[in-house]
Amino acid sequence: MTILYDTISLVERYFTKLFRNPILLGTNLVTPLLFLLLFSQLFTKFSQFLPTSSGGYLTYLAPGVIVLGAMIGAPLGAVSIVNDLNSGFLSKMLLTQANRSAILLGRLVTDMVIAAIQALITILLAMALRVNFSTGVLGILLILLTVAFFEFALSGIFLAVGMRTRKTETISAVSGVIFFPLIFISSAMFPVAFLPSWAQTISNYNPVSYATVVIRDLVGGSLTAVTLASAYTLIGVFAFVTFLVTLYQFKKVVS
Repeated sequence: MTILYDTISLVERYFTKLFRNPILLGTNLVTPLLFLLLFSQLFTKFSQFLPTSSGGYLTYLAPGVIVLGAMIGAPLGAVSIVNDLNSGFLSKMLLTQANRSAILLGRLVTDMVIAAIQALITILLAMALRVNFSTGVLGILLILLTVAFFEFALSGIFLAVGMRTRKTETISAVSGVIFFPLIFISSAMFPVAFLPSWAQTISNYNPVSYATVVIRDLVGGSLTAVTLASAYTLIGVFAFVTFLVTLYQFKKVVS
């Protein structure tokens, strides 16, 4: 039970650290909401190109913004790890009896919880804007689980980069390079049919598209077992690869 206790303790520590920086906390919680409000107004004319049963562009957009929130928050864990490395805190922790695996798990669990909270806030705003979540509470819980799973897969990239370079500037640069292709060459913001053929091909293998489709089908009440299994399989493979890379870099740090 040591690993569980140590993981929980580190999650509490990360949240305490985050709450002490209210500007950072507020920015990351508010940014997805701004995207939802701004994009739904700027691109409202897309509604005429969507099926009448879709509920309009706002209903189409909300799942994409939920996934976007997870993407925005993913680099924060890596920045926190880099700060701990550069301040010497992580070195001191390694001298204690704290479980080594708990150090990494604590960061990943924190990122997953933050992503789920961001998603819930976005869902509440979308509901206030009259987006109908057809699958109710159970559907919303599955949305939060999907977002947390996607966050787990995505965080590994930035954690690996952070532990490898120990520079927050590099994390920011990598996040910018990854962020825009993943979000815009997907079905998150616009129907795939609007994209050129080469972008449609990329979108078909983009984990952002898979996560968005699951959430969008949950909103509309049309999710099938095949869609859910396909999405979780692809995201799972993505998570497995990123976790292995993260684990490799983590072992180099603690060795």
